[in-house]
Amino acid sequence: MIIRGSAAVLFGILVVFWPDVSVLALVILFGIYAIVDGVTNMVHYVRRKERRSVWQLVSGVISVLAGLAAFVWPGITALSLTLVIGLWAVILGVSQIALAFEVKKTGGQWWLWLITGIVTIVFGLFLVILPGAGILGLLGLLSCFAVVFGILLIASGSGLHRLGEGPTTRLSMG
Repeated sequence: MIIRGSAAVLFGILVVFWPDVSVLALVILFGIYAIVDGVTNMVHYVRRKERRSVWQLVSGVISVLAGLAAFVWPGITALSLTLVIGLWAVILGVSQIALAFEVKKTGGQWWLWLITGIVTIVFGLFLVILPGAGILGLLGLLSCFAVVFGILLIASGSGLHRLGEGPTTRLSMG
């Protein structure tokens, strides 16, 4: 989770410090981030032998597919990119909320995943409902979302690390 969170924060910072980025560069940057996020999540799922959640795998697959779509369809317009990222965020948010309820059964920090899922869905819905906000608005929203999402992942990972929980002691969140 700390790796995923760090990647999200780094992505958010790059978007802020690279505001004149072209749509193609943003598509590539998003594709890289989504694939890293998805692969990391799937690796974590595969490494767990017990009490793992299928929602963790689902969210990893969703992220990888969104990243691959960005590479397969690199010439998309700003509006299309906004819709792709919005749909990705809504689907990812739903999987994060489902994972939160599974984690709740184990007594873990489920509320962090619930907040993450809600923030992700709200972000995605905003992009899908108001795609005309434009690519510049998307850059600011994407940056804020990535940093908040990353901080929540880092907080969750750090909390588990401080509790001394290994990957086999409790259902992990990410």
